Formats: sequence, structure tokens, C-alpha cells
Amino acid sequence: MDESAGEGMGMAGRGLLETGKLYIHAVRRAGRDGLSMRLRLFGMLLLFLNAILMGFLLILFLTGTFHSGMQATRELLENELSYRAQNVYRSFGDISVQGVTLAGELSQSLERHLAERGAVPAGLGEDPALLEELLGEELARLSGALEKARSSGVFLILDATVNPELEGAEHSRAGLYLKNMEPNIVSNTAANLRYMVGPMAVARERGLYTLPQWRMEFDVSDGEYYTVPMERAEECRDLPISRLYHWSRGTSLPGSGERVMLLSVPLRASDGTVMGVCGFEVSQMLFKLSYAPDNSQYEYLFCMLAPLEQGRLAAEGALFAGSYAVYPTDMTEEPLEVQPDSHAVNTYRQADAAPYVGLHREVVLYPSDSAYEGEEWVLALLMPEHALAEKLTGRNWSLMVGLGILLLCSMAVAAFISHRYVRPVMAAFRQIKAGGQGAKTHIPEIDDLIEFLSTQDEAPDPLPGQSALYQEFVKNIDTLSAAERAVFDLYMRGHTAREIAEILCLSINTIKTHNRRIYMKLNVTSRKELMVYIQMMEEAKDAYVQGKI
Repeated sequence: MDESAGEGMGMAGRGLLETGKLYIHAVRRAGRDGLSMRLRLFGMLLLFLNAILMGFLLILFLTGTFHSGMQATRELLENELSYRAQNVYRSFGDISVQGVTLAGELSQSLERHLAERGAVPAGLGEDPALLEELLGEELARLSGALEKARSSGVFLILDATVNPELEGAEHSRAGLYLKNMEPNIVSNTAANLRYMVGPMAVARERGLYTLPQWRMEFDVSDGEYYTVPMERAEECRDLPISRLYHWSRGTSLPGSGERVMLLSVPLRASDGTVMGVCGFEVSQMLFKLSYAPDNSQYEYLFCMLAPLEQGRLAAEGALFAGSYAVYPTDMTEEPLEVQPDSHAVNTYRQADAAPYVGLHREVVLYPSDSAYEGEEWVLALLMPEHALAEKLTGRNWSLMVGLGILLLCSMAVAAFISHRYVRPVMAAFRQIKAGGQGAKTHIPEIDDLIEFLSTQDEAPDPLPGQSALYQEFVKNIDTLSAAERAVFDLYMRGHTAREIAEILCLSINTIKTHNRRIYMKLNVTSRKELMVYIQMMEEAKDAYVQGKI
């Protein structure tokens, strides 16, 4: 079967090659003898098929097919963004609820432990020795909360320091910070806790491993996660702590290079004293594992959770997720200016940085009556503009290649049809030239012409019985040109048209042209009639001398 298929393909290839040669030959002859029937038919079919193709292209343009790639991109990003935004809203909402619950438990526990030692919340910083005991007693509560939460870390910061006499003590705060180092912390089946901030004696007593970036206390000199909720809790004493929790911008803690967002909830005693803050951490790694977009269609697509400031995305306070190798490599600390496009995707620009394209959607992190309801956050799906352009260009290029192949196929079809249609006609003409009869093309008009020509050749031999006609024939011989006379003389000698063409080194078409002119000048209608007059001249050769013939 394979051999027969290969042989068939080979024959088809040879057939197309032969057809191509025929058309090349026809084109070369067109300048000399005019366009042949085959070439005219081929041109007509080609124009017809190209008109259909151009109509198809027009439909593609009018229906926006060439721009459908951008529309498809927008639809895909909208679906992906909607799914990711719902997950962020739900997950960050759950962490916020767990943070508020933890803050309530810690506030009650701290106030109870202070009361047992004869201290009050307002005097928390007056007894530094008491701080280590309080932290040690709350460590188990923090570790238990971390194992239950979809979080990468948990912390407790008290509004006090162990040694207020040290330099910079005004920015130092005692507390605890535990990290979950399990790589797949999305599923909290096996927590791997590490000690990052807190008294070393507490870690040793509980058998916790400390991280290389361990610190004794928190440095809150640039700690938005501490100062902002503390100040707002003092200002809004009438609000419950469920309306006072705060999400910090993406930041790197001192001594730690990892980017994190921190949920901070005030620790408020029953007398209204704010003893500190507690909360959970969402690290860059956790955010990536939880919200990385699907990169099967767009390789450089990444997700960004960022604050929205005056309609601009604050990239320096964002978390990123995606497979974009170092995302984003060229993004600066400048906000991203948004250029919206309702029909395609938005463009996001920064000064001295390559633009990005994508979509963003608001994510609500606070309730409507929160102390931070004015803060806006958005989730964005972005990719470098050049990556999308290359993707769409490749798609349109594939479409153009397909249209080019369709054009070539239309040319091949036109060539095949014209060859198939003209072939029987040309075969009939060749048969007539060879003296055959009964050739049929199954084309009524051509068959009628062939039948007419056959009846003309088969008509009885003209016998010019009247001397006037014969004399007119002889007289008209003198009107022949030199070239026509040379052909006529060879006819008198009994040569055929092909023999005359070889003798005079002329083409058969040139001889045919001379024939038509000789017939016209001598007033004959066929070669047979001409040969009758020549025969009469042979019989009367004694009367026609001196170069008359």
C-alpha cells in the first residue's frame, strides 16, 4: 500500500510538473502569437478564485478576525483574574478573621497574666523582666494559630522593650516571630516552625530552631505594620478591633530579604490600653504558590497584588506570583500609570521602564466601616508588552501563511481545471490537422466548428468549368508576394505544408499564414480546390510559360 501511494504521489507530481511546463511555454508564446485558449481559461479561473479569496479576506477584516487574538487575550485574562481575585478575597478575608480572633485571645491572656503578677496593661513597659515570661507563655498560642492558618508566619509585638537604656531603644519592641518553613505551606498538614524574633531563652526552652536572621527584638523604626495600627487604635477607640486590623504594603523585614505582607491587629486591654499588635504573615513564596497564573498560553504572565494610589498601581508595595523568571526585572519603584482600553487590554507604564499589558481588578481587604476603608488594593495580571506582541504576531503570521497556501492551492486548481477542459479540444484540433475525422470534444460549439470544417474538406472537388474563373486564377498568381510565390511553387511541385516548412526553414504557423493569404488572393476555399487549379496548370503547361507559374 505504501509503495502504491508513493507511486501515485510521484505520478501526480510529474503531472503537475508537465502542466507547469505547458503554461510556461504558453506564456512565452503569448507575446508572439497572442494568448492561447488554455492560458486565457487559466487566467479567468485564477481571477475568479482570487476574487473569492479577497472576499474571504475582506470578511476576516470586517469581522475582526485579525484582532481576535487581542479579544481572546482579554477574555482569558478576565476569566483568570476573576478566579484569582475571588481566591485572594476569600483567603485574605479568612486570615483577617483568624488575626482578629488571635488578637482577642492574646489580649485577654496578656491582661490575665499581668493581673496575676500585680501589673496593669498601662505599665507593661515598666517591668522589662516581665516581658520574657509573658512571651514564653504566649508562644504555644502563636504556634497553634500558625498551624491552623493559611499563613507563612505569625508574630506578636508588645509596646515595650527589654532594655530601654540601650541606644535606639525607642524603636525596639519585644515580641515573637515564628515562620513556617514548609515549602508547600499551602497545605498545612506538616508545619515546620522556625524562630526568627524573640528572646533566645524562650526558643531554647521550647526546643525551637532559630533562623540565621534571628533578632532579639523588632526594629519598628520603619515598621508600617506596627506604627500604623498602633496609632489608628489610639485614634479610633470607639471601633472594635475587627475594624482596626491592617494589611501592610509588601515589605522586607530588617535582617530578612524575603518580601512579605503583614496583617496587624491591635491588642487592646479591657481598659482601652493598646498593648501592642499581633498578626500573620503572607510571604512572597506563599503568594506565588497560591496565586501563580496559568502560563500555558502566555509564558511571561504574572500576578501582582498592589495598593492603588490615585489610580496608579504602587509596584514597590506589591507581592508577585508567576513563572516570570525575575519578576519584574525592569519594574522600578515608580507607580504604574494605567492606560485603560475597553476593547483590548490595559497598558501599564513606568518611567524609564518597558511597558506592561494586562488587566486589574479591585480586591476588598477591609469592611466598609473599617478604619482603613479608604485604602484600595487591586489584583493585576500583567505581562511585558513585547511578549504579547510576539504572541499575536505569531498567530496572525500563521493565518497569513494559511491564506498563502490557500492562494497556491487556488492556482493549482485553476491550472488543473483549465488543462482538463482544454485538453480534449486541443486533441481534436491535432486530429483534424493530421487528417482525421470524427473528433469529438463534447463541447457543442467546438464540435459544430469541427463538423463544419470537415464538410468543407469533404465537399466535391471544385471544377472550374468556366474559363473566366480559370483566367482570373492565373491572373491573380501575379499578386502573390515573393514569400507567398515560393510557397505556391512548392505546392505545384507536390510538397505538403510540413515539407514546405522544412524546405524554407519556416515554422508551420508561418506556412499556414501564407496559405491563408494565397487562398484569399487566388480566390480559393481549400487546398483541394487549389490543387485542382494546379493540376489544370500542369495539363496546360505549354500555354503557361515564361515564368507564369
